[in-house]
Amino acid sequence: MDCGLHVFKELLNGKWKLMLIYYISDGVKRPGALQRKIAVDRRVMNKQLDELVQHGFVDKFSFDSKIPKIEYGLTELGISLLPLIISLERWGENNRAVLEAALNEKIVGQYLECCSK
Repeated sequence: MDCGLHVFKELLNGKWKLMLIYYISDGVKRPGALQRKIAVDRRVMNKQLDELVQHGFVDKFSFDSKIPKIEYGLTELGISLLPLIISLERWGENNRAVLEAALNEKIVGQYLECCSK
């Protein structure tokens, strides 16, 4: 890999990974709570959570009980991403009008329509 940006992209490439880290940053979360926040298919979310655990951004806690319980929390590496994620959130809010206009363009609209089927 040529630079840190390539490493970042390889490890955090996934539509929901940054959002998952952001929502887990509020505290340890159960999968159902995360799914309600981002409204993503459970299988997709679990795959991305597993990758975040594998790469050391998130810890997975399993509890043995009558009903199995799983929770997720951030590692130090995951916590170190929060300033970047918060900066991206602010950038998105500061440029919201321009970004929403871009989303409404015909080409982007056709892409979104195609992918939502």
